[in-house]
Amino acid sequence: MRTWHGAAIAAVCIAGALWVGAAQGLLAQAKPRSVDWALHNLDLGGTRFSPLDQITRSNVKSLVPRWLFQHGVIDGVSNQTTPIIVDGTMYVTDSRGSVYAVDAGDGHLLWSYDVTAKLGGGAREGYVFRNRGVTYAEGVIYAAGGSFIFALDAKTGKPIPGFGKDGQASVILDVLNQRYDDVKSAIAMGYWFTTAPQYYKGVLYIGSTRSESHIPGGHVLAVDAKTGKVIWHFNTIPQDAKDQGWDVAGPTWVGGERNGGGIWETAAIDPELGMLYMAVGNPFGDSTKRAGTNLFTNSIIALTLDTGTLKWYFQQTHHDVWDYDSGAPPILFEMQVNGRRVKAVAEASKNGFLYILDRETGKPVHPVKEMPVPTDNPGAGQAPWPTQPIPFTASGKPMEPVCPVVPLDIPLAQLEKNTVVPIFTPMRPNQIIAPGTGGGTNYSPLSYSPQTGLLYVNAIDQPYNSGRGAKMYFSAYDPTTGELKWRKIYEGFGQAGSVVTAGGLVFVGTGSNLAGYFFALDAKTGEELWKFNTGSGVFSSPSTYMLNGEQFVAVASGGGERGRRGGDLILSFALPRRQ
Repeated sequence: MRTWHGAAIAAVCIAGALWVGAAQGLLAQAKPRSVDWALHNLDLGGTRFSPLDQITRSNVKSLVPRWLFQHGVIDGVSNQTTPIIVDGTMYVTDSRGSVYAVDAGDGHLLWSYDVTAKLGGGAREGYVFRNRGVTYAEGVIYAAGGSFIFALDAKTGKPIPGFGKDGQASVILDVLNQRYDDVKSAIAMGYWFTTAPQYYKGVLYIGSTRSESHIPGGHVLAVDAKTGKVIWHFNTIPQDAKDQGWDVAGPTWVGGERNGGGIWETAAIDPELGMLYMAVGNPFGDSTKRAGTNLFTNSIIALTLDTGTLKWYFQQTHHDVWDYDSGAPPILFEMQVNGRRVKAVAEASKNGFLYILDRETGKPVHPVKEMPVPTDNPGAGQAPWPTQPIPFTASGKPMEPVCPVVPLDIPLAQLEKNTVVPIFTPMRPNQIIAPGTGGGTNYSPLSYSPQTGLLYVNAIDQPYNSGRGAKMYFSAYDPTTGELKWRKIYEGFGQAGSVVTAGGLVFVGTGSNLAGYFFALDAKTGEELWKFNTGSGVFSSPSTYMLNGEQFVAVASGGGERGRRGGDLILSFALPRRQ
């Protein structure tokens, strides 16, 4: 039997300690001390899942504001910018699309670029200041303001000379002039941008709004990131045989009206399939003059990256008269369903439903059934569609909506003078219907965690004509089954996107008249672990980054009832510094 002496034991312990110390040092070196957030929704698929795990379920309760920044412009429909962080610099926009670069460690302003005088003239009736941020690529910041794309040097903020005219490309007007050669201003026709471009291999991809401006179709644009020249474009409402998709969409508009179809959010890209996925907004105009399903409005469309060729479409609301457009960005992820690997795309609509499709084919992963809806007494000249596509779970049950589709908690005074009607009832005066015109899921990007396998969806509950404030419904779904796993309900608008992390957390904000709370929830269970009152509504989607070995979580705050009071605050949170 071998006997160990104290000196030998000590030597082994010292050697072991040295080995463990060296291993820990190597691990520390292997872990990056800086992690960026360069695209609007973090990655091409828009998953908004960050591998950062320094902030965890156990320590998030200690999270505190590290710094704040205010740019001073308060004239828009809430502060909706998503902070972009690259090489220690954060880039945000105000509601006009002006860009601000700040130190991501302490919030000090480094440079700014004001686009106010560059947005162009022409009638701007109905123009609403709203901007959701920038994207970064190859040392350049790309911002979409008004009807232009701006290219700025990320270090200095100076315009890139070879991009458009002195860093400003009139991409929408360039497309419009191919058909309307007398148009001098895209804004005069009702076209402008609200969202951040997507970037992939030297090309910017972006969609134009605004459905409520009577535009003859929205446009998906592919733009050369070096020159600002349009490579291809796709009209979401084909106007005639010159537009791609006319043979499919043309017959779905009967009566002469072909307006709407704006695009409110950033595209998702699958490089392996060479595909781009975009969500399209509502039709606009006299319902009596657009009988039919009105393709490709209220749809997810799949286009090829190289030529913009339509591969498939899926419409979520037929012949929309409720403002149930598809305003949130699609999200891409992969999952196992019945032993089969599925490349999925999901999008949550303002109609209150979550749609999960196979992104290779556009076919639903779980059943989506055309269900009969009310068509009686539609009102003068309306042409309601008799069915609507309703998602079901893998087990055959109707899928839980992302918000109530039956009016709830209606004040008695409203019930005395109005009638509660089922979803998809033709619009008439003095009725209460859910969801309301605000949604459903309205703009807010989804997030997906490969750790939990859950999709996180934010939505608004405020029935039309309800006479009450909004509620936020934040939900987690298992996309492999379509089942709801957990849900949190808060006062205020659920219009903010979320971010989910490898630390087991999901961050999301809510907007209200009085304040906006920013929450950290357990990504697996939905348990509320931390919250912070930002002082005004949170309508923006957060981002998370690491700088000098510290993880930060950043979010914009500013906006009241449905964001009609703007704001200018950017907050960055971190754990307390070690003493």
